[in-house]
This record gives sequence, C-alpha cells and structure tokens, in this order.
Amino acid sequence: MNKIKQSILTQSLAQLYIIHGEEQYLQQEIYTALQQRVEQDGILDWNWVNITIDKELQPADVMRELQISPWGSGPKVVAIKNADQLNSEFLGKLAQGIARTPETNTLAMFFTKLDKRLKPIKELLKLGVEVECQGPKGEHLARWVQDYLLLKNKKMSPPVVQRFLAKVGSNLNLIANELDKLILYTGDEPLITEADVLTITSTAPEQLEHGGIFDLTEAIAAKNIKQALSILTELLDAKEPPLRMLPLIERQLRLLIAAKTRGQTSIAAAAQVMGENRDYALKQAEKYKHNFSLEQLYFGLEQILTADSELKYGADPYQTMEQLVISICL
Repeated sequence: MNKIKQSILTQSLAQLYIIHGEEQYLQQEIYTALQQRVEQDGILDWNWVNITIDKELQPADVMRELQISPWGSGPKVVAIKNADQLNSEFLGKLAQGIARTPETNTLAMFFTKLDKRLKPIKELLKLGVEVECQGPKGEHLARWVQDYLLLKNKKMSPPVVQRFLAKVGSNLNLIANELDKLILYTGDEPLITEADVLTITSTAPEQLEHGGIFDLTEAIAAKNIKQALSILTELLDAKEPPLRMLPLIERQLRLLIAAKTRGQTSIAAAAQVMGENRDYALKQAEKYKHNFSLEQLYFGLEQILTADSELKYGADPYQTMEQLVISICL
C-alpha cells in the first residue's frame, strides 16, 4: 500500500484507478494521496472533482468531466465513491468511453466489493490500475500498529500489542482511533503499557463475542473489580446473555479451586480430570490462586447459583451480574 501511495505522489498518474476492498481506512488513504497529489501540483478546488451517484448521472457526464483540461500544469482527478451503485450497463459504457479517449485526466473509482466476473469490470481493470484494500492480518497487523505508533514517537511491547488487538479487532479505522486515544492519554510518556490499554481502549462489539467473557473471568480471578465491572458493562451493553456468562465464571472458580487443591498432581493431569481439553486455562489460574481462600471460592459458586435463579425469574441483569462480580471479588 505504501508503494502505490508513493507512486501516486511522485510519478505520473494513471488514467484510471480501480480501488476496492472492505478496508475503508486504506481506501481513504488512497483518496487522500490523490488529493495531496492534485494539491501539490495544482489547484485542488479546480482540479479535484467528486462525482455524486444519483439516478440522473450518465456515463457521458463522467467522460465530459474527464475531458476538461486541468487548471495549471498539475493533474486533474475525478473521483467516484460508492461505485458499487453503478450498474453493468453504466460501467460498460464508461469503459468504452475511456478506451476510445486515451488522452483524458485521471478517474478514481472506489468500490467496497468488486465482482471481477462481470465483463465491464474486466474491461475497466484492463484499462487501469487495480488497488486492492485488504487489511493486514496476524504479524503484519501487529507490525502496522507498531509502525503507526513509531510515527507518533510511541512504543508498545509485542504482548501489549496482542492484548490491544484482542480488544479492538482488525478494523484499521477503529485501531487508529483507539491508538490516537492512547497517544493522547499517555501524553509525554513514550511507552504505552497494558494498564493504559485496559483503562482506555474500548472493546469492539465483534470482539466481545470472541474474548470479552474470558477477559471478564480473568479480571475476576485477578480481583480487579474496576476492570471486571467495566468489561461486564460492555458485554451487557452488547446484548451478551448473562446466562451465557455464568457457566464461564463458574468454570473460572473451579479452575482456581483445582489450582489450590491439586497438590502433587501435575497441571496436565488435573486439567484432564476437570475435562479440560488443554491445560492452558489451569496454568493461568495458577497465577491467581492465592487471591482467594477455598471458602471464598465455594461461596462464589453459591452466588452463581443464586444469580442464575434470579435471572431466570426476570431480575435486572445489570444489577444481578454486578452484585455477583462484587461478591466474588471482595
């Protein structure tokens, strides 16, 4: 993506750019790079044209705009966002017009989804430069976060980056917004810590389903009431069913009991007796076992049964679950 942006800013512009992909952050970066190119070499107000799609728009309107000479010596760019709304007939006529008129300005078409099976799309791709906007994944996404912070003179250790991404997901717009919040929150401090992430970063709704409940159970095990209540509120606001949380909170307490009572039994063997497929969860529980007495853990199990009964009889989920978390953690 950096290569195409650099090309836009420093080399002759192509006649046609087909920008597509679900990562809107990257699409906006291309849009901004094209604007910067027009501004640095000419007059943005005159040489940048946004075309709005409506029922009156015709391919001839686009071609007419493309054939109007730019002001000054810089390039002229005509941009069409939401090009998915244009039908095949429109796209076909546009491709024919561009093919017949090689000496035109630059057309940038932005698609969220691009059906490359369509004949007009194939014709447009032959005429122009394809820019696919797919967000980075895995290690590449973690590197993207580090690079973003580096530009702002900030750092985040790899484990904290993973914790951050577990909360925010892979949407670059959301990631950038949350990083900006952390940058503002930490001020002159160059290092962003896990505590900063847990305090400031909002959990994306789609991430709550995958990891939110486990974050809640870990906060309970750590006796971090503030964090546990914050995660609980996020889960409930996202319509996570309380009755789905209770079994996982119960599991966490049973893991803590096993960690405190396993004696000379290996962690792997104890996990197997509990019916756990892996011993990872019990290893994690080992870190927190000294936070509770056995009496507290058994009391917590009783409170879960009480909460289950109250919820099934229509009790307020916020009040019931908050009371449960507080009673376990105190």
